[in-house]
Amino acid sequence: MLTFAGPATAGPTGYNSHLTRAPYLTDLVGRHVAINYATDRSATSGNIEYGQVGASGSCTPSVSVAASRTAISVGTVREYQWTAEVDLPADGTYCYRVYLKGTDLLGTNASPRFTTQVPVGSTTPFTFDVLGDWGLVDSSGTNPDQANLMAQIAASGARFAVTVGDNGYPNGNQINYGDLQQTGASTSAIFGPNFWTVPASTTPIFTAAGNHGLSGTSHTDITTWTQARAVSTSGGRYQNDVYCCVNNTASSNYASEWYAFDAGNVRIYMLDSAWGDTNRGTATPYANDAAAHFAPGDPEYQWLLNDLQSHTSQLKFAFSHYPLYSDNHTESSDTYLQGPANLEGLLAKYGVNIVFNGHAHIYERNLPSATGMPITYVTGGGGGTLEPVGPCSAFDAYGIGWSPTRLTGSSCGAAPRPVAAAAVYHFLKVTVAGTQVTVAPTDSLGDTFDVQTYNFAVPPDTYIDSGPTGVSNNTTATFTFHATDDSATFACSLDGGTATPCTSPVTYSGLTSQQHTFAVAATVGGLTDASPATATFTVDTAPPPSPSGLSATTPSPFEVDLTWTAPGGAADLVGYRIYRDGTLSQTVGLVTSASDSVSVGSTHAYLVTALDAAGNESAPAGPVSVRTPTASGAVFSDGFESGDLSAWTSHRGLVVERSIVDDGTFAAEGNTTTGATYAKETLPATYPDGYARVAFDIVAQSSQVNLLRLRDSSGASLGYVYVDATGRLGYHNDALGTSSTSSVVPGTGWHSLELRRLADSSSGTASGAIQIWLDNSLVGALSSTGIDTGGAPIGAMQIGETQTGRTYDVVFDAAAFGTSRLGPVGSAATIGLP
Repeated sequence: MLTFAGPATAGPTGYNSHLTRAPYLTDLVGRHVAINYATDRSATSGNIEYGQVGASGSCTPSVSVAASRTAISVGTVREYQWTAEVDLPADGTYCYRVYLKGTDLLGTNASPRFTTQVPVGSTTPFTFDVLGDWGLVDSSGTNPDQANLMAQIAASGARFAVTVGDNGYPNGNQINYGDLQQTGASTSAIFGPNFWTVPASTTPIFTAAGNHGLSGTSHTDITTWTQARAVSTSGGRYQNDVYCCVNNTASSNYASEWYAFDAGNVRIYMLDSAWGDTNRGTATPYANDAAAHFAPGDPEYQWLLNDLQSHTSQLKFAFSHYPLYSDNHTESSDTYLQGPANLEGLLAKYGVNIVFNGHAHIYERNLPSATGMPITYVTGGGGGTLEPVGPCSAFDAYGIGWSPTRLTGSSCGAAPRPVAAAAVYHFLKVTVAGTQVTVAPTDSLGDTFDVQTYNFAVPPDTYIDSGPTGVSNNTTATFTFHATDDSATFACSLDGGTATPCTSPVTYSGLTSQQHTFAVAATVGGLTDASPATATFTVDTAPPPSPSGLSATTPSPFEVDLTWTAPGGAADLVGYRIYRDGTLSQTVGLVTSASDSVSVGSTHAYLVTALDAAGNESAPAGPVSVRTPTASGAVFSDGFESGDLSAWTSHRGLVVERSIVDDGTFAAEGNTTTGATYAKETLPATYPDGYARVAFDIVAQSSQVNLLRLRDSSGASLGYVYVDATGRLGYHNDALGTSSTSSVVPGTGWHSLELRRLADSSSGTASGAIQIWLDNSLVGALSSTGIDTGGAPIGAMQIGETQTGRTYDVVFDAAAFGTSRLGPVGSAATIGLP
């Protein structure tokens, strides 16, 4: 018999009709989160977009992450479940939206927000929620108490939520989980509009396995509550396994679900403690679970032992289904897990502070069974049919239950008898502040009861926040550090020396050239971190050998090319520094040549030094001196100083004006909402290798702006340079029909653009070249050699674009064509030059 009381909280509305499961978050580990949702099968591509909340509180999702899909059937409805694995760039709060083939599925709803996991070792207080035995609806598909509880969780401010099993009744299958559209008996008890949908988009969830939904080859828990990062980083298991045949049980497929993750100074263990109810063999489900999961040699036992041993100095909480201690006559204490020789003893030995269980649909706080044993809670009031508590045991400090048949409450320990079921439906709000932990049970009406605050005496963890790493030539090292308790004192040592009291930051100077190890350990209340934090670094002050054979050539009036020979016997080189006239000009990687942009007819002296990984610099190679030649004349040039466009063969839409000018008195402007503003010049001959130049200023644009194009003698386009609608510089190669976009954003103001195009050889081999300079700097992402540029020579140049239907305002000046580098003019001529 199901009895629910109170109003159901209204779920969110305004979603796109293709959305079948509202977005829900899982796997909040470090800066990672999984964003999940489900849709109909009308499209086969999905993605999410996210953005970080700024200081003003605003947030615009703009970074796209593809989502992978899994085919599921929710009852008879075929759907796709989507998961986007998102690695965020920094700690903080983010917003997001979800899409199906470009359709925004959130419709009129605001972008949900969530916060990254509390960084490991942080002392920042945080809160998480715990619930269990939930996901149940009556014959009409409703459960007002569970709906109210979901609203309370959504408003709790928790960083994340954890369950203790039995996620969905009666079988934990896809129809029990349900979706936004379907309703009815045993349908949509989790993803219905009023249930987990309410907190799901902002509260990441971690689930433990329960006996409901454990069996079979298709495990809804595993495919729905995706936890790939938590499982992989902890070496856990999250898969279907065959279990055979403890205590003469039948060979069965069960979900194996165990993993761990960190939140601040807490290690959280999600354990698998459940067994198929009907697969008893010659024992009980409790006995079979203990034998299959927690006997020495079992995969889960060995994993748990290893992880507990490797995480010694922090708070630890464990979450599992079967209760170690329970005053409920149908879901009683699991004696097979009790005591020092079983799971309880293993958890106690390695410092687990609190164990949270479910299975019994009651609330119960239990005292430690013996000195050193963990505190245990039973939290089974998440929405399943409630049960009474009792007979009462001495270990039961506070327990409440409800009989749905008698409509009466029951209690144990210090608890008053509840007067309504709404007071027994509950979750636990757990707040961690250093080593102080507060557990605040909260019922479906938002009232708290049996609030307990614990101050655990655990050795602090020590963390080094900053300091030298790798190899450096710095003989001074400064370290900053902290502990998981703000009251900690510290002792530091260097290279195995005696540890002495220290505070953060600590500095060591006069270090010798060798490898060094720094160690720091925190102490709180007489307990010292048994595993000091360490950092290893190397000091190296020896310079590398020098390069040799430095030479310089001038392939154009605007460029000096340098070559040199790498030094021998230098295994840790990372690059070279190039000095022009005694000043550092550029730093390059492990190459033996470089180009330098200079002005016409100038004289310069160059030095090159080698640089090693420690930052040591060699004696220089050189100097070598070089003088650049004067520039050769252009085949064609026009700065519009005639006041018109008479120098051009044809033109349209450009207007010669004098208000926005780069060089001289006049320039040509194309200000249009219909496109087609250009000037073309037929050259006096054809040129297999040629250079075109123009100065430009994009005053405004809402579409792509084509700037400079080369054509053959028939008028066919060979290629052109453009600025796309996002402001990035690009090039289109007509021979290949491809466009390349760089990360270079010219921005407003005057710029000098020069395009070189070298035609392929007559044999048709891809021996052509493209080079593009912006403000006398080569744009490497758009420049390449040995490519197909088409065999036809250059016969004409064009500024602007003939295409219609575009909106922009662009001004041109100082247009020219030549057979060698032309270089910049006007204001751009000084950019990047000495």
